[in-house]
Amino acid sequence: MRMFRLTLTQLYLAAFLTGASTQAADVSPLARLSFEPSMQAGFRDQNGKLVTGTEVDFLAPHQGRLYASNCLWVETDPSVPKACQVLVLDSPKGQWRVEHQFAVNNLRCSIMKEVTFSTDARGQTIAPVSLLLAAPDVRRGPVKVFCREDATGDWSASVLGTVTKNANTRSMGLHRDKVTGIDRIFAGNRPLGVISGVYDPAAPGRIRWEKSAEVEPPVGERVMGFCDCNGILYCATSRHIFRRTDGAAPAWKDVYFCEKEIPPVGIRGLTAVPKPGGKGEVLWFVALRKVRRLDPAAGFKETIELDMPVFLTEKLGLPVVGVLAAYNDLMPYVMPGTGEALWLFGFECSHPAAVVNSHPLIKARVQMKDPPRTRFTGNGRYCIRHAKGASITYEVAEITDPREPQLVAPRTIAVSPFPEDQGKVLYFGGYDCNGVPSHNTAWIYRGELAAKPSAK
Repeated sequence: MRMFRLTLTQLYLAAFLTGASTQAADVSPLARLSFEPSMQAGFRDQNGKLVTGTEVDFLAPHQGRLYASNCLWVETDPSVPKACQVLVLDSPKGQWRVEHQFAVNNLRCSIMKEVTFSTDARGQTIAPVSLLLAAPDVRRGPVKVFCREDATGDWSASVLGTVTKNANTRSMGLHRDKVTGIDRIFAGNRPLGVISGVYDPAAPGRIRWEKSAEVEPPVGERVMGFCDCNGILYCATSRHIFRRTDGAAPAWKDVYFCEKEIPPVGIRGLTAVPKPGGKGEVLWFVALRKVRRLDPAAGFKETIELDMPVFLTEKLGLPVVGVLAAYNDLMPYVMPGTGEALWLFGFECSHPAAVVNSHPLIKARVQMKDPPRTRFTGNGRYCIRHAKGASITYEVAEITDPREPQLVAPRTIAVSPFPEDQGKVLYFGGYDCNGVPSHNTAWIYRGELAAKPSAK
């Protein structure tokens, strides 16, 4: 197995930007992963199917395998079908293969998620059933959610509704209604809204969806994420966070509004995390380039955990003006051996034009549109969140590869599902086209925790 560490160029650039070196003892093991490429789009799998993609949007462990969803946004090769795929990796030393090919009407698979039902449509306890669900975008017609049939490897579809214009199912969440006891799956779709469903083994795709939305987001906003916090379901749209009141006639209330956030970005990464220095959970998310949290027990008091541009400017030693962070979720991770609870998320950042133009090593890797509009760096960087009591700290880390490919951003991170990896391996998937014409830019890396040095 070939592991990648910092190259001389990267070491020089790091020292050049910061003016100082960082000792290994000063960073956590998750910031010192050994990386090797797991997948780069543009090859034929063992069955002769072409693995394509400009981005990898989601990674999802399921039934001992690792699945990935991709998209074909701004793909430049006219011979490549503009149709997203579900890919699967069967073992650490295997090769990614196409398991399901969507239609040309489906440019992007905007959500892929494993959910586990433990109660049925009546709220009665059942043996837990884990489903892997995926929902591609559609230009018109039925909006479908696909479910993997584990016995056959096929993907069957249920229907959320029908649209006459572009539809995007950006998020899903599972929640047990505290009043009815029913495990409900929630799908956030633009323009259909938030639609709930229940497990039904006799229904197509094994999900029976309600006929109407529980809540409709404001016009133009996407439904960005769901999370359970202290047993209550929350939903984030581009600029709002809503809270659900459970029951046979559920209701939703707007509890947070970020007026200046823009729909193409939106509130991202909505996750419940332990309340720092206290009991219960708080809501964590990113909006307007700042990491924030809301405390439901304190009237949704807002706390800014991190100003991303200020933080990255300090860490990188150069002005950072643009940041897009926590594309999908804040991924929890428990450090093997120590039991420390950590959280990870990927991001991309940009520098002012004058900074890019005056640093050849940055300019050589920057992603630019012609005429220049975006100047996102090519580095695949991610953040690590530490929580020790009331103390919250962050680290910056980077996927390293001596070939220095243009990675731009990790969009998704998952812990390896393979038993032999013993929880010590993480998979990262990504690229962000940012509207720049692209071809086979989707990638997946495998990052392994460094072995502890032997005692002398």
